[in-house]
Amino acid sequence: MKVTAEVSFVSVKAIQVLNLKHRKIDRPTDVLSFPLDNFIPGPDKIIRLGDIVICRSQARKKRHAISFLIKHAMLHLLGSHHQ
Repeated sequence: MKVTAEVSFVSVKAIQVLNLKHRKIDRPTDVLSFPLDNFIPGPDKIIRLGDIVICRSQARKKRHAISFLIKHAMLHLLGSHHQ
């Protein structure tokens, strides 16, 4: 069984717009995750977890490696949340 998540890299302005629209926070961030509602395989037998959006310049500013952000976002896609 294959499992996928799409990763996109966007500008500071684009991630700020997404952060405002989806989290009601009007400032840029380094990573956002958008999980899909279920883990049901499609007709191609691939499970799609959702989307990860990363702003490289914000990641550099916060000194976060891209690999760290992808792991962090994957945990969110799988249902883990901050406490």
